[in-house]
Amino acid sequence: MAEDGFLDEPSKRLSARIRRGEVSVSSVVRASLDRIATRDPDLHAFVTVFDQKAEHRARELDAELAQGHWRGPLHGLPVAVKDLADIEGAPTGFGSRCYAQGRARRNARFVDTLLEAGAIIIGKTQTVEFAYGSWGTNHALGTPVNPSVAGHAVPGGSSSGSAVAVAAGLVPLAVGSDTGGSVRIPAALCGVAGMKPSHGLIPLDGVAPLSPALDTIGPLARDVAGLRLLLRGLQPDWSETATSPANAWTLCDADLEPIHPDILAAYRAQVAELNARGLATAPLPLPRPLGEYQRFCGDIMAHDAFAALEPLVTDRRLPMDPFVRRRIGQGAAIGARDHADATQRRAQDIEDFLDRFGPRDVLFLPATPLPPCQVAEIDESEIPMSRFTRIANYLDLCAVTVPLCRSGPFPIGMQLVAQSGQDDMLLSALSPGRDFGHLS
Repeated sequence: MAEDGFLDEPSKRLSARIRRGEVSVSSVVRASLDRIATRDPDLHAFVTVFDQKAEHRARELDAELAQGHWRGPLHGLPVAVKDLADIEGAPTGFGSRCYAQGRARRNARFVDTLLEAGAIIIGKTQTVEFAYGSWGTNHALGTPVNPSVAGHAVPGGSSSGSAVAVAAGLVPLAVGSDTGGSVRIPAALCGVAGMKPSHGLIPLDGVAPLSPALDTIGPLARDVAGLRLLLRGLQPDWSETATSPANAWTLCDADLEPIHPDILAAYRAQVAELNARGLATAPLPLPRPLGEYQRFCGDIMAHDAFAALEPLVTDRRLPMDPFVRRRIGQGAAIGARDHADATQRRAQDIEDFLDRFGPRDVLFLPATPLPPCQVAEIDESEIPMSRFTRIANYLDLCAVTVPLCRSGPFPIGMQLVAQSGQDDMLLSALSPGRDFGHLS
């Protein structure tokens, strides 16, 4: 094994090795910083790296272990954080050249929770400007490079840097945010695991807002065990029930079009395998087409984003991604009455969906309709990547995306969705020995 090879181990195994004293926290952090220094100039995953603070904290945590004090599974593990969360002493850039107003005076609440659990915040990662885009591009600060695809392929957004950092082995774990798919899309395109937890499970204090009714903080890792480990660190009061789902639902093929043929083939093959394993699957008739859920979710996002960012978006003197400016600017046409109607419609849509989707049900979907393409090939006027993900945000559900397979040059991710509050049931469905164990 290479000198820094332990960084390529599953997070759970690395955590156990740290606890047993087989590898020091300082060596893990030094390996992570060395990889970032060597590889990130080409990958562009990080905005800021906290070299000295991370090494100092590593020495403190090594000393605690030497005294018999272990904080838990995150003790000594490097974690990267998306640059929309406040970290004391650092600017919160929000992926923009015109957002940051000085340095944060305190940490976001979830950051303090991670530190208390023993995690080491290694740095802040790139995001689409204002976290408003699914391709992962950033015309202001540069677009991270998807390490799982040749050339300069899109990483997916908006948590682009967090997904790239995990996929490239720069860190074992990372934090992103998900308002319409912003954790799950880059996880799928980069070939890692990502989760949108139930709304409200992880506090948003100290996080730059996009759409408070939809925003969530979510973990990224190489596998489901890593997601569970990081989710526990993000929300120590989360109740783990470790129960299996009763059903798994699929969507009718017609609801998935248009979709890349390789992704559709992988989805159909997975459904066939589930049936062969004896897991009953059935089509779930959605009250609305997926495209409508995507559009309605987008209307709420645009209204809320414009309300929060209007002074920046309307000031044409400020340097801003023109596509992000246009997308957020669409919220100007959504007035207070329209937003109230949209909120009321959302509540009714949630009720209608839950009438046919029970608390032990799992909805099985592709994560994205398209594979990663080269940055030069993107049509920024289209937003197709969120068509399978926004349903979870709009209908107040929790969702996990896991790498399923590769189709030639690109990875394919699949998505499992469950009712709000069923986060542990969803992760248990992907644990080894469970019905979906081969997906994890």
